Amino acid sequence: MAEVAKPWWLSFFERAFSFNFIAFSFVMFSCWFPTGFSATFSTLAFIFSLPLFLCSFGQVKISLFEKAGLVLFGWLLVSIFWSQAGVWDSLGYLFEHRIYFMVPVFATALYCLPNSQKWGLYAAVLGAVVALITSYGLGLEWWKVEGARFSLANRIYHGFIMSALLLVVLLIARHTRGMIRISAIVIAGLTVYNVLNIETGRTGYLQVVAVSLLFVVLTFNRLQAAILCFGVAVAFSVAYLSLDRFSSNVDQTLANVERMVVNGDYQSSAGYRLEFYRVAIQIGADNPLGGVGVGDVVAELKKYAESGQIPILTDNVHSEFMNMLVSGGAPALLLFLAFALLIGREGLEYRKTDRACGDALIGVAAIIFVSALFNSTMKDYGEKHALLIILSLLAATLLANKAKSMNSTSS
Repeated sequence: MAEVAKPWWLSFFERAFSFNFIAFSFVMFSCWFPTGFSATFSTLAFIFSLPLFLCSFGQVKISLFEKAGLVLFGWLLVSIFWSQAGVWDSLGYLFEHRIYFMVPVFATALYCLPNSQKWGLYAAVLGAVVALITSYGLGLEWWKVEGARFSLANRIYHGFIMSALLLVVLLIARHTRGMIRISAIVIAGLTVYNVLNIETGRTGYLQVVAVSLLFVVLTFNRLQAAILCFGVAVAFSVAYLSLDRFSSNVDQTLANVERMVVNGDYQSSAGYRLEFYRVAIQIGADNPLGGVGVGDVVAELKKYAESGQIPILTDNVHSEFMNMLVSGGAPALLLFLAFALLIGREGLEYRKTDRACGDALIGVAAIIFVSALFNSTMKDYGEKHALLIILSLLAATLLANKAKSMNSTSS
């Protein structure tokens, strides 16, 4: 039977989505372009992906973590009803969590376009390598960029990108041979050094450690993993003793903690965060079932700042877990925790059939968990859109694996 010709308009949307998603992937990970520029590609990619999603609606089965994200978004939507802010203002705050409904749409579109999925991954990796090279150039003073010190992003977002790059190149090194493997190992080493001693950040340290240890555990047998984990610990100890910026940041953090414990002095980044978390827990305890509503978080924190209960005015409590507790109470907190854990669960399940994809999911879950402890991962523009790309690519791969499994079962 002759194959039915694809409608011209569908081909147009496929090409338009592919171009914008690939461009979006490079722009977000390279950090070369302003926010408005990257937002243009993400918006256009979403618009052009909608017809592709609707054409496949009901024919694909989205993953459990995508379902958890949609339920979480739905709960935050419902929380508008008990927010004191106006509906339009509340919708604006709700839209900050758009990643939860955008991932299934992008993933479905990418599943329909395997080549776009491949080139989107290439663009993201290339962009991250460009960000790495740029950071080395700035840190070693090969070049100067106005307004930039050690990278073109802030250190939190740069650390997030670098931890994702580290995960990818380690997996590439494991699954390839020859010059590709050697190049991946070199990039992995450069990435770790960059996070530790050039564009430094506490969350970046923890993410790099988590990715390194997870890779060892997932790649080697128990005895080998135990020896290599000890080796990783020794390597980071040597780095602490030999890298000035790394040791200086660690010492400063320990000194800040000592001042908090001994003197009750919270005048530091770590101290401010602890104060934010304390207030978030207090708000959650006062509003356990629904939080204050997604539209009232900023107003609620302003009250606490004006009364002196938090040291500085902030629009979030700098932890995605605590943000969820404040916005939507215990249900939102548990749903976000389920979202992160289900990413890892999907990885554990699918590594049996696609080890690289499964381990990538587990690694991403670890990165999200570490990031969300200390940062507003789903609220902050950079991390949110980087995760949108990463999770869409991985979810599309899961859809393809499910389709292959169903076809092999039926045959």
